[in-house]
Formats: sequence, C-alpha cells, structure tokens
Amino acid sequence: MRIYSEHEIMEMKPQELTSLLYQAFLEKLRGAIKALDKGDPVGSNYLLQGCNDILERLGGGINYKAGIIADQLEALYDFCSQKLIEANINKDKEMLEQVLKIMENISQGWFTAMEASNLETGISKRLEYYEDHLYYELANVDIME
Repeated sequence: MRIYSEHEIMEMKPQELTSLLYQAFLEKLRGAIKALDKGDPVGSNYLLQGCNDILERLGGGINYKAGIIADQLEALYDFCSQKLIEANINKDKEMLEQVLKIMENISQGWFTAMEASNLETGISKRLEYYEDHLYYELANVDIME
C-alpha cells in the first residue's frame, strides 16, 4: 500500500479517507491470515489489533443521517470486531476469512458508490461547463445580426 504524506491526507475528502481505511484493513487482515499460516501468532496478533483499530475509526466516521443503513453498518463493524477478537484468541483462520469476506463486500460496495458519485460529479461538471459556455456565447452574440 502506498504511503501518503500528512499533507496528502489532510487534503483528502472523507470518502477518500474511508477508502484508505478499507484498503489498510484488508491488507492487515490478509497479512494476519498469512502470519497464522506461517505459525507466527505474535505477528498475526499485532495485525489483528491494527484491524480492530481501523474498525473503530470506520465506526467513528459513520454518518447517522443515512438512517438504517448507518445502523446496519455499525452492527457489521461491531460483529467483525468481535469476531476478530475471538479469532485472535482461538487462532481461528476460518473466522478471519469470514470477516475478510464481509469487509471485502463492504469495501467493494464503497468503491462502487464512490465511482458512481465521481461519474455523477463529472457529468455535472461537464453540464455546468456546457451551460456556462452556452451562456457566454449567447451573451456575446452581436445584437445587430
């Protein structure tokens, strides 16, 4: 994963920061699973603690104006957090893979929503440019013609 400067992070939109958190979470969880496979429970523990830290930050960024979706997302984060703790204690790879699948789905949904939003923003900007250009052209039409 790319390392960002403090300035780059401060310039990011909240949606972009959330994307980075999802990416970091997935990377750490995959690393924790690999560490378990290699017989490194200490390394796995360290990465899983990082995963729970990220889940806490994701939970803190939930927009509760979204209604029931926000509540359900919070419940999923809480569920995943509890499963990570349980899997860490029991060194349960299958449980980690379940959490990975859940978070991959949430992450994919987030990226899809961001792409759709970026597309809408791009269309809006092009429409705005077209309207501005049209207005400019109409405003500069020689009245004598």
